[in-house]
Amino acid sequence: MKQWKPTPVLRKRFDFERRGVPLLAWVLGLVLVASFAEVWQATRVSELTLQTDRADKALAQAEARESYLESQLAATRTRPALAPLAARLGMKPAEPSQIVVVPASYLAGGDSFDDGGRTLVAFSRRVAEALVPSARARGRH
Repeated sequence: MKQWKPTPVLRKRFDFERRGVPLLAWVLGLVLVASFAEVWQATRVSELTLQTDRADKALAQAEARESYLESQLAATRTRPALAPLAARLGMKPAEPSQIVVVPASYLAGGDSFDDGGRTLVAFSRRVAEALVPSARARGRH
């Protein structure tokens, strides 16, 4: 009996050349990427310039508003502007007999009249200041 053998088929072997992309394609791609980057950067710079201009305009408006409000506030704090408001509230200027002048030695921060803390008064004052911090008189500076 005869055995069947496959007939050999001659096939051409293709050895693919691994040369890669030609140099012209690399140069063309590099030129395209460089031009795209340049256009993108120019667009981004113009966008940032517009944002800066808008911020400058908003700042100028805010400064103008601030100066207007400061002038309005200064106008309402003058004595002639406050006189009608004080009259409506029932306020009147202080009379000379109502003014009291307190010596500096009675105020906090003034010269102390104790003799080094040896007296009973100085000791009690220090204890009161330690126990009740708000008992100390505030100075007028």
